[in-house]
Amino acid sequence: MRLSTTLAFCLLALCPLAVGTGLAAAPDTVFVEVDEGVRLEVLDWGGEGPEVMLLAGLGNTAHVFDDFARRLTGHARVRGLTRRGYGASTHAVNGYDQRTLARDVKTACDRLGLRRPVLVGHSVAGSEMAWFERLWPGRARALVFLDAAYDHSQMGELDTAAPHPASLAPTRADRASPAAVRDWLRRTRGFTAPLDEIMALFRFGKDGRLMDSRATATANGLVRLALTPPPYEDVRAPTLAIYAKPTLDVRYPAHAAFDAKNRERARARVTLERAWMSTQAATFQQAAPHATIVIRDGANHHMYLTDGPGTALAVGAFLDGLGD
Repeated sequence: MRLSTTLAFCLLALCPLAVGTGLAAAPDTVFVEVDEGVRLEVLDWGGEGPEVMLLAGLGNTAHVFDDFARRLTGHARVRGLTRRGYGASTHAVNGYDQRTLARDVKTACDRLGLRRPVLVGHSVAGSEMAWFERLWPGRARALVFLDAAYDHSQMGELDTAAPHPASLAPTRADRASPAAVRDWLRRTRGFTAPLDEIMALFRFGKDGRLMDSRATATANGLVRLALTPPPYEDVRAPTLAIYAKPTLDVRYPAHAAFDAKNRERARARVTLERAWMSTQAATFQQAAPHATIVIRDGANHHMYLTDGPGTALAVGAFLDGLGD
């Protein structure tokens, strides 16, 4: 049985190494209406301090933050938003451009009474945060970019210049259960997802076997298609931007199993990504000179959970330094 294109993409896009065992108390869940017929899932892990809203990367839901969010509750009141098209949020047919997604974030904050939220976003959420700053200057108390301060509209050019190697598809055994899917991600991608994230993104049969993706077939493509250069020059709030500079072992942990062609593709891709990351960080620093830039050489793109304690320590220190 071959994986559908959407299912394969979601498996490869999954964010995070989580130590989640399912024993921690589940976050409170509410739904907020952000547009006609569009309700978004909001998770609340509690905590005290600045109001933090976590924004997931492409293809994920707020459940991807289950472990990381709990690490931040000593520094902030922590919530997370699942964007339209994913998980329990409305799978809308439109509204996937960055302006609309930024408006979804703002409207959700309005509904929850968050006057000055700290937005913490991973990956493509960086574009939404930049548009939030342009459209509602002064509304965000602060911004944290978790390997997110990039111009993601350039990714197509990057893919053309250095295509990804062919990925190792999960076997029948790898699809046997949620635990097997998590283990496959760990072995082949260097990270895995909290169990609740796996259950939010995928459908499993009565026998526990992976069946299909819960995401709409078009959500990922629509977000990618609508990406434009983000207005980072409008970022004025206190800002922390943490970048992950990949290595071959971190980016493609299963590269030893690749054939010669794909091993060479993997090496070329990592070389280009390292150079691109350095260029993007310099460009962001020029656009937002007040921002604190941290570059972690050898870190995973999903470092907020592959190195949950270290990333939470850096973000927590930033939050503690915001003052009243």
